[in-house]
Amino acid sequence: MSYKMILNKAEAILAEREESYGDAREMHESICRRWTGVLKEKLAPGASLTAYDVARMMAELKAARVDDNGFHEDSIIDQINYLVIAYRLAGEDAQLFDWDEGME
Repeated sequence: MSYKMILNKAEAILAEREESYGDAREMHESICRRWTGVLKEKLAPGASLTAYDVARMMAELKAARVDDNGFHEDSIIDQINYLVIAYRLAGEDAQLFDWDEGME
């Protein structure tokens, strides 16, 4: 399978998830609030997780599944998509991208 085919498959799944669940930022921000509450005793005072942190940790969860259970296409594709979400969130938060300038 070519890189383009893999990325197209990942993109199709990401679009399907967005259609079903809405924009990833809103969901990842909700998760980060929940996880920050769960981890409040372990985080430095005043520290909290970000939506980017959630996307990165979800990618790590998928990596752990592959490490423990071997190759499963859905786990790899999900990991790719969580890293794409992390990339987007980090870029938007740092205002690295001008989405109107050809980056979509």
